[in-house]
Amino acid sequence: MKTKRILSIVLCALMILAATPVLALAEGAVDRAEETRKLARLDEAWEPIEAAEEVALGRKASASATAAAAYSATIGNPLVDPGSIVWESPEQFAFTVDGMHCLYYYRARNVELVSNVSAIADEIMSDADAPSASDVLLVGPYYGSDGNFTDQYKTESNSLADALGATRTLLSGAAATGPAIAQNFTDKAIVIFDSHGTQSGTSSYLCLTTNSGITEQDYNNGWAVSSGSAAYIDGRYIKNHVNDTLSDCMVWMAICEGMKKAGKGTTGKALLEAGASCVYGYSQSVTFSGDYKYEAAFWTEMKKGATVKEAIAVMKNKLGVPDPYGDAYPIVMSAVDPFPTNPDSNQTVNCEWTMFPNVELESYFLDTDSVEISEYEILTVNFNRVPDDASNYKLEWSSEDTSVATVTGNKTKAKIVGVSAGETTVNCAVKKNDQVIDTLSISVKVNPIPTLNEAANVPGGRLEFTTAGSYKWHAVGEGDHWVAMSGNQGADSTSSAMKLVLDMKKDEKLTFEWRVSSEADKDFLRFYINGSNTPYAKITGETGWAEFVYTAPQDGTYTFKWTYYKNSSNSDNDDSGYVRNVMYDGQIPEPPVEEPLLGDVNFDEVVNELDVMLVMRYAMKLITFTDEQIAVADFNGDGSVNLDDALLILRYVTEIEE
Repeated sequence: MKTKRILSIVLCALMILAATPVLALAEGAVDRAEETRKLARLDEAWEPIEAAEEVALGRKASASATAAAAYSATIGNPLVDPGSIVWESPEQFAFTVDGMHCLYYYRARNVELVSNVSAIADEIMSDADAPSASDVLLVGPYYGSDGNFTDQYKTESNSLADALGATRTLLSGAAATGPAIAQNFTDKAIVIFDSHGTQSGTSSYLCLTTNSGITEQDYNNGWAVSSGSAAYIDGRYIKNHVNDTLSDCMVWMAICEGMKKAGKGTTGKALLEAGASCVYGYSQSVTFSGDYKYEAAFWTEMKKGATVKEAIAVMKNKLGVPDPYGDAYPIVMSAVDPFPTNPDSNQTVNCEWTMFPNVELESYFLDTDSVEISEYEILTVNFNRVPDDASNYKLEWSSEDTSVATVTGNKTKAKIVGVSAGETTVNCAVKKNDQVIDTLSISVKVNPIPTLNEAANVPGGRLEFTTAGSYKWHAVGEGDHWVAMSGNQGADSTSSAMKLVLDMKKDEKLTFEWRVSSEADKDFLRFYINGSNTPYAKITGETGWAEFVYTAPQDGTYTFKWTYYKNSSNSDNDDSGYVRNVMYDGQIPEPPVEEPLLGDVNFDEVVNELDVMLVMRYAMKLITFTDEQIAVADFNGDGSVNLDDALLILRYVTEIEE
């Protein structure tokens, strides 16, 4: 399963690609049994949600549509606590299971890439600085049927990124195009191919599920092989399409036949010529179980600081050669490790490449020392280091009050999650040789999520909105403010309605702004009046914010309804309707705030001799005043309260009495 359980909102940002359970330590057998029961229930609750997500991803649905599919599965899930589901943005929503808080966040679970270079930068690196040579790339088109295969390498690549304090980039499925792979190969420390391979002629190829971006020239040069709507590429394709020299990376080709003996090391040689330091592969097709065991043993040692030479030796010592479940021999190519004369043999490896070059940290700073977020909002703070490849340090992130905000991070950044309204401090302890040399702090203010009324009303408005059913309207953040959003995103053949009832006089106006992001001419945001089955107005497709004004034709009670209707066909764009700044020009204004009466220090709403006496006693330091009393006692407005003020108040009282 891609996503495991998230047991509290306190922990909802722990994951880069999957959610992990954390429970308080059980103190006894009863507690442990209860924890086990809750974990099982939580896993059961997540199963249909993840299944809906997988279907949406298989259809190449957008981020918001995928989140909507997961949301729809959550709504109908009997294990989810009734009334607990809350949308936070078009890509994330929160809910509880047996009171355990969960967060579905598309961007934290699925990173989609496109072949366009600028789009890659926008989608993948949006929450990070320019990539460093410590980043990890996972290429996962996958050609096969083992459902656990991709998860195996997602877990490993995440673990490697965490160990490096780096960013993990995922190219998966049809998004793993030839151009996207080549463009993402640069500035990486580790590249893992989660892909089968094949051998043709005198080269070995990596199998892709799409031929998008592969040109006739690529095929003619032999860098690629056509396979209907799919294609195969080798190391020469990557070498000739990267936009820079590779950053001394290591490439691990899982499962695939990138080193197959008939290919004579063509892929490995080309990647080394492009700038890679080390390339790993197999002489034959390795089994899933064999590859999993090799991968786990090898990278465990690398994360301890071993060289490739040392890690390979430990791996072979533990598991033997060849593949313990087949006849594939592991092969390493590097500047000191040529493609072996006999690939089906126990190779002696000499490569000294390591994940952790010893670079001293000279200076550092955080992006900010204060943040303001909303409940459930996730915010990234970067740890900026000089030089940018510094590695000889550790960071320990902590929150002083995890009931307000939590933090999880690595050596380059941390994610702060708003849990509940309040204020706390997040600390970043900088350590060298396991000693704290400095502590950087961030003050965190967490604001409560607005109500539907606050999101729909014009600022300061007091109109009362209602929404009901399985697909409720709710508040979502948009830019620097909140708006009302429909709740049936991605749920086929459904409607989500928000109502407002007003007593209006003739010619009074109701004004609001609305927009829709939907499948054009299929899904609509409609505005109804007084229960009519025919919409008074409607919008569809992808629109910007537009103002709408309704003028009451006569005195009476008016029922207004905004409904987002989703049909049974495909979803498009955000698949949602939005409303904001609703205003009724006949609305009773807020009662004016009455200013306290100047001179009325006892706040009895009259200025008299008693106030004069109190001010005199204060001026003589016989009594104390509150800040509010000082403000009204300063009769002459000079910023202090003394006998002059008492005299002026006395003169005022005398004039009133006369």
